[in-house]
Amino acid sequence: MKLRKLFSAALAMALGLSLTAPAMAAEAADGRLAEVAGKVIATLSIPEDYTAFHGEPSETPLGPKWALNWEGEGKTLTVSATEAGKVLSLNYWEEQTTADQDKTGPSFPNLNRAQAQEKAQALLDLVLTEGEEAVFEQGTYSDTLSVTNYSFGGSIRLNGLATPLNFSVRVRAQDGVVTAFWRDDVSQYVGTVPAPATATTADKAAQQLKGTFQFKLEYVLSEDQEGEEKVAVLRYLPQFTHEFYVDAATGELVDLTELREHLRETGKNGFTSDMATGESAVETTLKTNGRELTEAELAGVAKLEGVLTQDQLDKAIRAWKELGLDKFEVAGSNLNVEREGEKVTARVTYARNTEEGIARRYVTLDGRTGALEGMWGSEPYDDSRPKVDQKAAQKAAEAFLKALWPDQFAKCELYDSYETDVLSGAHSFTFAQKVNGYFFPANSLTVRISARDSSVMGFDRSFDDAVTFDDPKGIVDLAAAEEAWLATYPVELAYIQVPVALDLLGAEVLPLRNAGYTYYNALKPGYVLGERDNWYYGVDAKSGQPVSQEKEEKTAVTYDDLSGHWAEKALNELAQFGVGWYGGKAMADEALTQIDYVAFLASAEGYRYLPGEDEKAAADSLYNYAYRRGILTPEERADQSVLTRSQAVKLLLDSLGYGKVARIPNIFRCDFADAAAIADADMGYAALAQGLGVVTGDSEGNYAAARPANRCEGAVMLWQYMKH
Repeated sequence: MKLRKLFSAALAMALGLSLTAPAMAAEAADGRLAEVAGKVIATLSIPEDYTAFHGEPSETPLGPKWALNWEGEGKTLTVSATEAGKVLSLNYWEEQTTADQDKTGPSFPNLNRAQAQEKAQALLDLVLTEGEEAVFEQGTYSDTLSVTNYSFGGSIRLNGLATPLNFSVRVRAQDGVVTAFWRDDVSQYVGTVPAPATATTADKAAQQLKGTFQFKLEYVLSEDQEGEEKVAVLRYLPQFTHEFYVDAATGELVDLTELREHLRETGKNGFTSDMATGESAVETTLKTNGRELTEAELAGVAKLEGVLTQDQLDKAIRAWKELGLDKFEVAGSNLNVEREGEKVTARVTYARNTEEGIARRYVTLDGRTGALEGMWGSEPYDDSRPKVDQKAAQKAAEAFLKALWPDQFAKCELYDSYETDVLSGAHSFTFAQKVNGYFFPANSLTVRISARDSSVMGFDRSFDDAVTFDDPKGIVDLAAAEEAWLATYPVELAYIQVPVALDLLGAEVLPLRNAGYTYYNALKPGYVLGERDNWYYGVDAKSGQPVSQEKEEKTAVTYDDLSGHWAEKALNELAQFGVGWYGGKAMADEALTQIDYVAFLASAEGYRYLPGEDEKAAADSLYNYAYRRGILTPEERADQSVLTRSQAVKLLLDSLGYGKVARIPNIFRCDFADAAAIADADMGYAALAQGLGVVTGDSEGNYAAARPANRCEGAVMLWQYMKH
């Protein structure tokens, strides 16, 4: 409790940022270092066996920070801390020696993730101060048997509220030692942290935040497409422009984006963390290489048949005077051959030297027909005023598209535009298809017009004429869409990172103002839209329901049919590290087939057997792995054959590298009750299985070599090996 009070005082000092900071900076550095080091030593219980130590202060406008370094034989510890001794980060390095092991194959790490998180929490309990609480980030983790470190991250709650403060911890799997820690801290912000009092309610704040939503009602391709059919449906799409929060103290809606822009504009400085017939010439030439071309080579050569030459491509491009290439020279070209089809795309590069630098154009077109497909261009930077205004540029853009892609342009209207303010730039226009009065931006034509001379500097097309459009009758109104969208968010009271003008604060921020800052971030309580359970695209205009991204199912080894089974602990412990069978069922008492056990043993090395739709291909891949590892030969493959206990032991020990030893004749004995019945060829495997703790015998002490094995027995044999 005494230590907690000390931390509370330290936190108050960090939050206050009073004028005592410059005063402390004037104190003797050795005394300050001794005091900070003493507090850090007490917090972390740093041992006395380090042989060297040094500390270095950094005097910042937000207060002093210390870098403390301990060195010992084969180890180092680096800690950063505030003047009050609050630990902000640590890094620990220790020379590691790997003990020689007689066993081969997989083994469990000394700690699992849950145990490692307990170690991380223990460290956080030491370094977090009064009012702070660590919330670990939740997720599905797939740790492997080869794990050496566990990494954790999360956020820090303050006075029970969420904050922008985060932390990370790394724990060594071998012994649970924390080797790295880092955190955000309130000392990164100005002013004192207000109490979490509120003058409004979450419901009122939700309605205010709802008013900040902006939507576009547009056609989008439905995610639920059947076969080749492409259907566009109407959807309310959110437009993410400004960031808002509701100030808890006043109940007012605050536009954070506007506030930041205002402070940037009014202040000098600031900070926010924020083609022929007959034998071709090609065939004739290649025959001189000493052999005729293979069928595959001839097929590859044929892909370039009829492709235009560079001169022909250049002529086709220059026919379009709108591109303004009169003063440009060809700088090169290249062809791209479609691997699975017949299309050849050509790209011709143009360049023009100017006093300011080199202007470039890159034109793509069909390599056989010369039809234009796209272009991109750039000019040396010139910040002079444009000679062509946006209105004239739009007229040029429309004329070009009408000539190039008349049918598709006729279906479009102006969707978006950008006006350049420099001579070397380009005015940009996007025309999108409009159907039933609504835009379908997926079908669009884009043009960039030079601000210098109205020439086309770039163009692109994304258009699919095969799309059909859903009837707009029966769509919900905007208010209903807003309500549905709001319902996807939790509205929560939290500490918000808010920029504040320093001239509104007192003398405590004088160091920042002297450093040239006019504003800085502070923490304030307010209501915000919190983290949602999924990513949402928008609101379906017909049903009024939010449309979410399908959650990707992370493949993991889990079982729902083991409750109360004698092998439950073993199979679940293996599953923690991805060792086992995918699909959610252990089927522990079913017969163990060869493919079952090969898949199980392969999973211990990180191999995932997921049959899916093409079960044969998956099985072939699995067995190819087994052949490479020497577990089986192709002649021994028998996917669905049920393994005897003796065969299961053989597969296991061969996978662990004991096969050669097990096959040495006449040197082994074992103590199973039925040892006399064990075949000579199996005796080595039986003896090693007993010696390694893999098999202890059945209820009567028998090896029971010929008895069919079940799935849980195969799994437990590996588990027992890894435990010994």
